[in-house]
Amino acid sequence: MAMVTVRLSDELRARIDNLAERTGRPKSYFVRELIIRGIEEFEEDLRDLEAIREYLAAGGRNQKRISMKELSVELGLDELDGGNNSSSKQATKKAPQARSAKNAKPTRTASPKRKSN
Repeated sequence: MAMVTVRLSDELRARIDNLAERTGRPKSYFVRELIIRGIEEFEEDLRDLEAIREYLAAGGRNQKRISMKELSVELGLDELDGGNNSSSKQATKKAPQARSAKNAKPTRTASPKRKSN
């Protein structure tokens, strides 16, 4: 396993020290995890950027276009528009009820539909 030396600000070092102390894990664990997560995030950003470049190189053609309403439905945002359309009203009626701990009055909760990747 390779060793890398990195200069950290006093604040960042203190935060890592605090995490290590609170969890009983070594500092190297957090540094390694942060590097892994950071690399994964940068790789995802790079893939997104490459997809945008390909789209622009193609002149933005040959891409499926959808309306804002279709996008809202696909992302489940149509349920959160304050009841301005019929599908939203139906979704609100089906939303589960939760009770507030303070006053035990039923309150409605709704979560947007999410697509799995």
